[in-house]
Amino acid sequence: MEWNEYKVTFCKIAKKNGKSEEYCEECMIYAQNLWVNKIPIIYTQEHLCALLGYLPIYVYAAANSPERFYRKFSIPKKNGGIRIISEPLPNLKEIQKWILENILYNLKVSAYAKAYIPGKSIKDNVRFHRRQKKVLSLDIKSFYDCLTNWMVFQLFMENGYNESVAMMLTGLCCLNGSLPQGAPTSAALSNLLMKKFDEIVGKYCKEKEIRYTRYADDMTFSGDFDEVQVIRFIRKNLKSMGLKLNKNKTRVRKQGQQQEVTGIVVNYKTQVPKTVRKEIRKNMYYIQKYGLESHLNYIGTERKNYIGHLMGQISYALFINPKDREMKRYKHILKEYKQFNIY
Repeated sequence: MEWNEYKVTFCKIAKKNGKSEEYCEECMIYAQNLWVNKIPIIYTQEHLCALLGYLPIYVYAAANSPERFYRKFSIPKKNGGIRIISEPLPNLKEIQKWILENILYNLKVSAYAKAYIPGKSIKDNVRFHRRQKKVLSLDIKSFYDCLTNWMVFQLFMENGYNESVAMMLTGLCCLNGSLPQGAPTSAALSNLLMKKFDEIVGKYCKEKEIRYTRYADDMTFSGDFDEVQVIRFIRKNLKSMGLKLNKNKTRVRKQGQQQEVTGIVVNYKTQVPKTVRKEIRKNMYYIQKYGLESHLNYIGTERKNYIGHLMGQISYALFINPKDREMKRYKHILKEYKQFNIY
């Protein structure tokens, strides 16, 4: 449907229901901004409920008291510690997916954002940083916790929604005043909230001939530059957003050292780190020398799908570097185990 067709149809129906010409004009001014942004036209909270396909009583409850609509669990972090995941209950998750697919995915993020974007993968992040003199990795501390519901509310307002609709959308996407880790909308919202920051940093890096990308809370800079100046600049601009650097995750790697970007080695060719390759190589050595059953008994694992787990590691290594001959050979060997149902 074209805009003029929408406008004529809306006003025709509105007037039939007793609405004035002035009412129609006000609605069209509001709707046109949303139309231009290619996001759903939503006039009221009740209209949003209808589009979501849920009764208003449920949507109001989820937006106003979201803590009742999540389940929490913890998972161990790779580098130690515990990460708390807040997963929305099925109905709220379905609502968030609607917001994600119909609104958030239609809003533009910066070219420097590489995570959680349809059609992009982690390889789109690392390919910019291959064969560079220096690689600097910076991490944002408590990233999702510091992206507040006020920021989210402003985002929806800036993209054209009125105050009441923006408030309900914010309530449906936030928990305890910030973005919950585990909600389908959080990653996309984080990219949108960091857009201005990315553009400021991108402009600075372009002037300094530095390569810059951001993968969620993980920022990467590569080239020939003074890392102290870059860190100072980033810290200043994060502070303006209420964000901080995680000092424990600041890393600088020069040529001759293993340069990693989001867990992938980028010195000469992209591949998984040596520690991962060595672990795969060790397991494959023992499997081939002593047999799968003896190997599993020795390491004391109760993993029911050990071969599937190992195959997953090898497949990921091949995803990062499809030309890896060693991993191709291991994959062929494991396929024989799966073929004969040897687990």
